[in-house]
Amino acid sequence: MSIFIIIPVHNRKKITLRCLENLDKIVDKQNYKIVVVDDGSSDGTRQCILAEYPETLVLQGSGNLWWTGSIRLGMEYAYQQGAEYFIWMNDDTYPSPNTLSLIVGHSSHHSNTIVSAQCYADQDLQRPTYGGQTKGYLSHALFHTPFGKCYPCDCMSGNLVCFPRSVIDKIGFPPSNHLPHISADIVYTWIAKKAGYNLIVCGDATAVCPFNPYEEGWHLSPISIKQRWCMLTSYKSNLYPPSFWYYCQKFFGFLAPIVFLKGYLSLIFFTVLNCVFPLPFLARLKRIKIFISNEAFQKTDKQS
Repeated sequence: MSIFIIIPVHNRKKITLRCLENLDKIVDKQNYKIVVVDDGSSDGTRQCILAEYPETLVLQGSGNLWWTGSIRLGMEYAYQQGAEYFIWMNDDTYPSPNTLSLIVGHSSHHSNTIVSAQCYADQDLQRPTYGGQTKGYLSHALFHTPFGKCYPCDCMSGNLVCFPRSVIDKIGFPPSNHLPHISADIVYTWIAKKAGYNLIVCGDATAVCPFNPYEEGWHLSPISIKQRWCMLTSYKSNLYPPSFWYYCQKFFGFLAPIVFLKGYLSLIFFTVLNCVFPLPFLARLKRIKIFISNEAFQKTDKQS
């Protein structure tokens, strides 16, 4: 079985090397090939990888690939090499020893199935971060898949996901031109679901991956409101207008204009709210909401 692990990186040398150190302990090099896509790092990332992990292939980017372009370049290379399975993995994600075999095994034993691991904030595996997401009329939300469970979902975070080769044959590569950095994972997995693929989160396949402060909810993120307004012209913002509009169209269809306007109105509303109430208070309310949402989801699962 030919399996390629694709890791996009940029100027995070210490994090990237720690990621490769973890993989070196848990990966069978006979079955897994590691491809790091270095998008123009200036901190010596490529040189250190080649010196410390010479068996790792490093594909070089110009600095303009961003996350989606890097993932796409890695997938294109792996596809040309005859890969049967592709694993997306961020360099701040640290799979448990059996996680990779679990997600590949589940995908290989169930046709037309894309499988995500359940990520947590730290080694205690108590606070879930990334994994499966459910789609609502005007939004989507992360949910927690506990140990011993496999839950279907509507779309996935791209932190640790296994795809069979047939996905590319059917829907092509991720839309790097339209979604260079944010929401490409959500849109690509949603398109795959609409094309007939099952999206499953395996609760026993765990990994440590803290929330990216750029992606964490406004109430909980250390990124200030002022910074978020300044970031609206950056690919790193989930409200970067061209990317946000494309995401709205692909994910919400005829409701796209409502979701698009709602995104900016929410930012304005939260800016005002943040001027009235202290941020710790708002963060506490958000955590309560997340807890209630997860409890309701798991209760529904038990009843079914």
